[in-house]
Amino acid sequence: RLVALKTPKNRSAMKRFRRSAVVAAKVNHPNVAKTLDYVRDGEERYLIEEMIIGQDLDKAILKRARFLDPYLAAKVFHYLAKGVGAAHHAGVVHRDLKPTNIMVVGGYSLAEIKLTDFGIAKLAAEEIEAAAEGGTLTMSQTAVGALPYMAPEAIETPKEVGSPADIWSLGAMMYQLITGELPFGSQLRAVSRILAAVQPTPPKFVTANAQFAPLAKQVVELALSCLQRDPAVRPTADELATACGEFCYSSGPRNEGVVD
Repeated sequence: RLVALKTPKNRSAMKRFRRSAVVAAKVNHPNVAKTLDYVRDGEERYLIEEMIIGQDLDKAILKRARFLDPYLAAKVFHYLAKGVGAAHHAGVVHRDLKPTNIMVVGGYSLAEIKLTDFGIAKLAAEEIEAAAEGGTLTMSQTAVGALPYMAPEAIETPKEVGSPADIWSLGAMMYQLITGELPFGSQLRAVSRILAAVQPTPPKFVTANAQFAPLAKQVVELALSCLQRDPAVRPTADELATACGEFCYSSGPRNEGVVD
């Protein structure tokens, strides 16, 4: 079979790499990229994962459109909630849900949606913690890219992060997908807003169209329910999947082209 080989970017990441492979291999679900094996060849380490012929959500969709229509957003929300739920049932917390860790096949048709990189990006939270302790604002792109989707507890106590942090990240990502805006902004200025957890006000255009308004409102409200300061009051992934299952969206293919 065709497979994807992943290698650690540097020596500091290498020591976490095998542990990440073991964690990821516990999850078996259609909406999660399957970890097949882990091998060592001399000084090199390889995580072997199923090959996904597609792009990450950021490149496939967000580089071409600032936001999704509510029907497509509802589909993404539903599939991701099921994938996250499968991970949580296996006792696995992703810790770094964001568009670049979501692989899609089929472009706007989103024939397949799969979560990737379980456990590997734990490094991002540790880098933010180190930056806070050292008083430096210099962080890697890994940490900066993860920050807009990080739960308050992932910033304050990264070693104690549990499954509700994934729910927060999923909510932040879905809010972005349907509004075109990050709920708490980007880079380091987002930290204070995340810790305050003052919920954002969605742009008016999201519910301005009468055809889209009912579903758009449902998706936004469900996303905002994930962005609650207290982890204990956030919905579970199973509850999100059940709620998304009530949404009226089409799973059929979409066509792309030019209207003359």
